[in-house]
Amino acid sequence: MVLLVACGGDDSEPMGTPDAGPVRPDAGDAATDAGGEPPDSGSETPDSGGEPSDGGNETPDSGSETPDAGNETPDSGSETPDAGNETPDSGSETPDAGNETPDSGSETPDSGSETPDAGNETPDSGSETPDAGNETPDSGSETPDAGSPDAGGETPDAGEPPVVSVIDNWGFETWSGALPERWLGSKSNLTADAVQKVTTGAYEGTNAARLSNASSTHKRFTTEAKSMRAGRYSCTYQVRGNGDIRNAFFSDDYSSYSSYTSVSGSAWKPVSYTFNLANDVFDTFELIFSIRNTSGEGLVVDDVRCLRAAEPCDAISCESWERCVNASATCEPLSGRCNDGMDCSEWQACDETHTCVVAENRCVRHADCADTPDTRVCNTSTHLCVAGDPCAGVTCSNPATSCNPTTGTCELAEGACFTTYDCVGALPACDPVTRRCVAAEHPANILRNGGFETWNVYSIPYQGEHLIPDYWYGIDNGLTDPGTEIKPSRLVRYTNAVHGGATALQFVVPIQVAERFSTEKFNVPSGTYSCSYRVRGHGTLRHRSYSSGGWSPQTDFLTVDSDEWQAVFFRFTGNVRDWRLFFYPSRSEADRDHLQVDDVVCTKD
Repeated sequence: MVLLVACGGDDSEPMGTPDAGPVRPDAGDAATDAGGEPPDSGSETPDSGGEPSDGGNETPDSGSETPDAGNETPDSGSETPDAGNETPDSGSETPDAGNETPDSGSETPDSGSETPDAGNETPDSGSETPDAGNETPDSGSETPDAGSPDAGGETPDAGEPPVVSVIDNWGFETWSGALPERWLGSKSNLTADAVQKVTTGAYEGTNAARLSNASSTHKRFTTEAKSMRAGRYSCTYQVRGNGDIRNAFFSDDYSSYSSYTSVSGSAWKPVSYTFNLANDVFDTFELIFSIRNTSGEGLVVDDVRCLRAAEPCDAISCESWERCVNASATCEPLSGRCNDGMDCSEWQACDETHTCVVAENRCVRHADCADTPDTRVCNTSTHLCVAGDPCAGVTCSNPATSCNPTTGTCELAEGACFTTYDCVGALPACDPVTRRCVAAEHPANILRNGGFETWNVYSIPYQGEHLIPDYWYGIDNGLTDPGTEIKPSRLVRYTNAVHGGATALQFVVPIQVAERFSTEKFNVPSGTYSCSYRVRGHGTLRHRSYSSGGWSPQTDFLTVDSDEWQAVFFRFTGNVRDWRLFFYPSRSEADRDHLQVDDVVCTKD
């Protein structure tokens, strides 16, 4: 018999750290480990539960020895401690004692015939609370028995739900009144009464759409316009009933149509359709269903699913001057753009905006050689500036044009014009006979007194006598013969600043409502007419015309806030009676003398 004595506290323990759990150590208030004591694992609570870890806050097993873990000195002999790097308490673990010398004399060794600590007992983490939870694991580097569930019934860590279809309201589940939302787009020519809601026997969900067109001439039923990414799309949908159906799409134009599918019967029939978008489409894409020859209940459509095929470039982000090439899954410069000079032609350089531009001392036109007087001609084959005359051999056939010595091209000569749009200087009107710009008072201008040079006192119905410009202030005779609404007191002869001549017209209208001011009406011969007027000051102004042909399109209000004259251009077609021009001034402010208008001209092109 060998008697081993541990010095330290009053807590003596046989051989190793107790198995843990909420039980007290093998010694303490219990009988010592020898004698008639029951074996180590008798009725003791199995090794689990929410107990503190072996080395928590308890007093070490003996004296100055290291707590029962890690590198502690074994309780006896050369025995390997219970913890450290040993295999956790379960399964095929070597029993607590094995070949060690028994604790005392005739005592049966700790494991003798006793069932090993793990033997048939429930493993450490059977149905009981796992051995870890929030506590420190049982041993060194061992992975805790539990923690986050491996997977089980836990919701997988996923992001947004997968896209079922890029088509909005693809199952026709949502309706506004009698029509499905996000359908019957601008390219539809199937009438609204030919589209009906089906609430029984839907293929998917609770609703479907019935389409009817008994004619042999096809009708289009389309989605609302939307944006779509470039790529290859595959669509399937379900259809039943009686009739023919096919598909196409509209982006910036109509695509070709697929072949018709003939449908007959109450059973759902799947139809497939694929299409390719070479470029991104912004706000104009419409998927088209083309139908004809329907009978009976027509064609019932449901479950329209379209998906874009994944491409290598979907995961690649390129710079604004680049595009991704799916074949290589790399970014390459767009046409005319560059990452460096190697992406440009030999005579180009890559600038800071990643654009290929004409390199220094190189050219693509004569104008690029303007800064080199001795070499004013661009040799377009070598892109080099060489000596010569840019206008050599250039003949200008139109008398209004001449060769520009800088560009070597025929351009409008100074003061010449094709239409009034070319007259942007002091002379605002184009004489169609001479092709020269002329003053507003020239006979080529069909608007009489367009320069507001002559004024007289007139008696205005219900307004009394007022000084107004000649041939203006057309009288209002109701909806079919509209005229001036503005009070004549708001019209002022203005001489402080003019565009041409000696006077201009001032509108003093510090009100929010724009009131009409018009010319007197007159007939206009056939032809196209180019018009312009000049405006300055502070306020808002727009124009419009009316004739036997009706109203012209309404223009937007122009906000004016400048002492400089600003030109406004427009055109109209003649061959009308009782034509008149309207101005709509409003919101004028005194800081720039309200609004001033001058040189109103219209000439035949």
